[in-house]
Amino acid sequence: MHTVLLRKLLEALLTLFFATLIIFALIRLAPGDPVRLMLGHPGEIAAQGTSAYDEKVAELRTELGLDRNVAVQYASWLGRLAQGDLGTSIFTGKPVGPEIASRLPATVALSLSALLVQIALGLFFGMVAALRSGKLTDQLIRVACVALASTPAFVVGLVALALFAVKYGVYEISSDFSASRLWLPALTLGILGAPQLVRIMRANLLTEFGKIYVSSALSRGLDRKRVVRHAARNALIPLVTMVALSFAGLIGGAVVIESIFSWPGIGKYALDSILVKDYPVIQGYALVAVLMVVLIHFLVDVVYSALDPRIHHKGEAGREETV
Repeated sequence: MHTVLLRKLLEALLTLFFATLIIFALIRLAPGDPVRLMLGHPGEIAAQGTSAYDEKVAELRTELGLDRNVAVQYASWLGRLAQGDLGTSIFTGKPVGPEIASRLPATVALSLSALLVQIALGLFFGMVAALRSGKLTDQLIRVACVALASTPAFVVGLVALALFAVKYGVYEISSDFSASRLWLPALTLGILGAPQLVRIMRANLLTEFGKIYVSSALSRGLDRKRVVRHAARNALIPLVTMVALSFAGLIGGAVVIESIFSWPGIGKYALDSILVKDYPVIQGYALVAVLMVVLIHFLVDVVYSALDPRIHHKGEAGREETV
């Protein structure tokens, strides 16, 4: 057990390391220059030609450490990360860590609320579709899932905002972090994520219905509702991983919804920083998102290993067979 957990921990650390490489490389390969975006048009800075502007660019690039070798910049960033320092925003001059930490509660609140909506819709419509398999209800649910999965998040968000905020006036348009503003973005985000859970719940239930113990129980005259409840409990087990990963995905992927609804979370903070190529903020946000996914993966592995010892005995059995 301890060996498996240690191996999982090493895998998580390696994943984080390679994630830092990819994040750093992709941001540096993106077009645009943050220094020139900071300074604006050359005419706004240099009154006597472009030489003063170029000097200012070089000076600021040196000040921000962007003139150094890319490998040196990466090593410096890793060194600061090891000390818990995510860097300082190029545009605001504020430390990235505290800025993300101050916005993280808003994103967690939104993600948890959306996850509850997602689970409720996924379980309910997944069970209905499985119980009505092949019938009109099942077909309508499947079509709705495909339509939602194919619709961009910004379209659903804008439609919801237009209806509830503009047309009916039941939603307040502001940038406050309050419970009165949470329901609409949470509902929107939850609806967007529900189709995946609906499909998985339906497939798992249909698999359980096809097993021998279900047909045997029904043939012995057991109550159909009781048999269905028992099959539903078995079908829920594989959903644990999906729900956990959905939560991690919501935290890292709520950028569009947070921006549309002006929700003061880390997603909106990241998008605003992407527009001006604020390297430290983008790197910090991406790293936090990856860290959440890796951490939840690791915790799910630990829980599964504790609940089902066969999981961590498989590797040992395989090694014994090869010997």
